[in-house]
Amino acid sequence: MLMAPLRCFIVLTVLGLIGVNTGFGQAWLPPKGHAYVKLSLSDVTASEQYRFDGETKPYADNVDGDAFFDESLYLYGEFGLTDNLALVALIPYKTIRVLDAAFEYESEGLGSVMIGLRTGIKNLVGLTGSQHALSANFMLTMPTGYTRNFTPSVGPGQVDFQTTINYGLSLWPFPGYVQAGLGYRYRSSLYAFSTATTCQEGSDVNCFDDVEPKFGDELLFSGEAGINIGRWALVQLLGQGVWSNQAPDPETTFSIRNPIPTRQRFIKVGGGLTVYPIRTLGLGAQVFFTPTGRNTIRSTDVFWGIEYRI
Repeated sequence: MLMAPLRCFIVLTVLGLIGVNTGFGQAWLPPKGHAYVKLSLSDVTASEQYRFDGETKPYADNVDGDAFFDESLYLYGEFGLTDNLALVALIPYKTIRVLDAAFEYESEGLGSVMIGLRTGIKNLVGLTGSQHALSANFMLTMPTGYTRNFTPSVGPGQVDFQTTINYGLSLWPFPGYVQAGLGYRYRSSLYAFSTATTCQEGSDVNCFDDVEPKFGDELLFSGEAGINIGRWALVQLLGQGVWSNQAPDPETTFSIRNPIPTRQRFIKVGGGLTVYPIRTLGLGAQVFFTPTGRNTIRSTDVFWGIEYRI
């Protein structure tokens, strides 16, 4: 059952007040012994998809309006192990719903968990000055035992490894910053940490037959700029992209029965606003649009979040 957005926001607020804390900073590291935690609720909807050739079409034939819905919770955390090394983790609880002309399909459960390390590398390249930040991020994505061929699935079902290099620049005394990242995601064929079910005609279980799809590796890129308004608010411009190193083609076109493409390319752009009622607690929202893509949904992505710094 989908959690109502208002109920979820109340849950997020209560958790924040009792000690959930946070911060995103792919280029910067938290100080030793300090932690950042962020809890976010997604509200992702789509009425259209991008085909393999970049042209748009309805997400589901004969469905007017939105046919894809993602209302999921994400718990993100960073912890400074040393002054130059941080532990990073992301835990998603996924709720996905898709419609076609005759049926509605929904799946809910713990998705694939990401865990990894961030280390500062600016000294390795001779970058000096406190306004600069340069880090390497190494992340492992692990399924959590879910059934990967349900319609829809809460995750792709295989193990991924990704690494990114992120550069950040503080614009002080101007109260702002910019940062950018570039990375690579290796999408393995290791499916040992998820399960698959047998699809039988007439069964109450909705599933698809391809239990070990072949995912293409992906290039990752991101960029953002932020301006602080006093100590009370942060305004952001945001962009991110995923680019499969194997071009989408008619045979890899994804289906509404399995809205996790094996090869996808997209760019998302948007913005965010976070307000700080106290210095360590932030309440915010981010919204993204998908101006271009291939083999992916043309979605509007809204994230409501609460963050706190320990």
